[in-house]
Amino acid sequence: MAPFIFALALVIIPGLVHSQTVTPTRFPDVVSALVANGHFTVFLDLLNSSGLLPRINSSAHFTIFAPTDDAFARLSADDFDKIKNNQTRLAEIVGFHVVLTTNYRIHGTQQDDVLKSSNNFPIRINTYNILHTVAADGVNITIKNIPILHGLAHGLDGVLTPPTQSIMQLSLNRPDISTFAKWVVDANLLNFFTNDKDVTVFIPNNAAFAKLSSDITTFLNSHHANMAETLKFHVVNAMTLFSIGMTHSISLTSGNNHHDGLMILQDSVGALSVNHAKIVEKDIITTDGVVHIIDSVLVPPRVLVALQDQGIVVG
Repeated sequence: MAPFIFALALVIIPGLVHSQTVTPTRFPDVVSALVANGHFTVFLDLLNSSGLLPRINSSAHFTIFAPTDDAFARLSADDFDKIKNNQTRLAEIVGFHVVLTTNYRIHGTQQDDVLKSSNNFPIRINTYNILHTVAADGVNITIKNIPILHGLAHGLDGVLTPPTQSIMQLSLNRPDISTFAKWVVDANLLNFFTNDKDVTVFIPNNAAFAKLSSDITTFLNSHHANMAETLKFHVVNAMTLFSIGMTHSISLTSGNNHHDGLMILQDSVGALSVNHAKIVEKDIITTDGVVHIIDSVLVPPRVLVALQDQGIVVG
């Protein structure tokens, strides 16, 4: 009996080992994966023309943020031609959609994750839970986690544009917001506006400052602590809030010394405001955050009281 049992064991054991053998899954290459998905014909054409594909294929880890064909279709013909027919611009735009240092998976809990593109620009990934949205630089990620050999791809609902200026550089270079830049300098807040690398700023345009009475501007120009409080009231620190993450009645904490509240309001046609100030230009991407231009200066509660103590009427 013992020899028979031993012989049976020899037969069974090889079978068990064979049944547990798993053939490794081989993911497709970049072109095969995006072709198979069917939504990235235009991006693939631009990717091939950009000369970046060999760098991607030789990378051990990469992530591609690929605008869909519908996203490119929403560009004007002129804007698309400026990308396709200018090799420098083409390389810049396509390069901004590729990260060569990590295969970054979207899991819906990211908040101000900053990736570096292949041409060294920041790409910010944010989850806006209330709207069930994950976005890259404020652009909705509509297709998530396409597996590729050594990497991942995600489909975008728009085309990303790399930021070229910081918030303060933008303020100093745009004539229509020069008053804001001057007040920042006068209030000695340059460090405040350059230290935070993930920030949202609602910048009043020059017309907004012009709506303030001369009494208010005179008071604030001679009371720099109150001027600083007013400017900081336009800031949300440690958060890049793009318009895709805004909806009616969202509450925000401002960056002034008392962390006074801000509220996003949305009217019946979808126009956005912060408190009483209308957002007249949204989603200006900078190297250290995002800027929205507003049409009124926001005055925090304690500054309002200080003005009223001086007999100055606001509004």
